[in-house]
Amino acid sequence: MRFIYKRPRMEDVSEELSIIMELMVSKTFVMIDLFWLCLLFTLLLFPVLATVSMSILFFCGSFALFNGIYFYFFYPYIKKS
Repeated sequence: MRFIYKRPRMEDVSEELSIIMELMVSKTFVMIDLFWLCLLFTLLLFPVLATVSMSILFFCGSFALFNGIYFYFFYPYIKKS
């Protein structure tokens, strides 16, 4: 049964991998990922935070901080490539 399955060519595999890698480092994907991670981080810390307004403030602050870190450290290197 193993000999019936034809393996794909290496060029096809590398082309598909390059498409996936371009998607994974795209700015839109990173922003969506940061949004969900900050939301999850805020929901997990919700019992510690005092009020809903404090939670919203914490979410906005953490989202802004992580976006700043991304743009300062990683975005210039992606742009040059």
